[in-house]
Amino acid sequence: MKKNLLFGMAGLVMAFGIQTQAEAMQWNTVRPGATFRSFNLRVAAPEACRDACFNNRYCRSWTYVKPYTLYGSRPRCLLKDAVTPPRRDRCCVSGVIPPRYRY
Repeated sequence: MKKNLLFGMAGLVMAFGIQTQAEAMQWNTVRPGATFRSFNLRVAAPEACRDACFNNRYCRSWTYVKPYTLYGSRPRCLLKDAVTPPRRDRCCVSGVIPPRYRY
């Protein structure tokens, strides 16, 4: 019974794309400090920055800087080796890598 309920809940989560708050993108949020790598992106998409963080073993959080805000016309990705406190700012989208996805 418990096993069926567990699989049913997992199916709902997958079907509706429910994310935990830690996995959700934090729109209009910047996480200042702890940047260990910073680079321009070819596409203006926060998913590209999130994916770069997921694929880096040292990355704990990230901030995507929208074009025409802090760094000129190019979108920029800031990878962070710590989870710094968030601050509201329309320039950016940020996120945190949950511990279960870390190396």
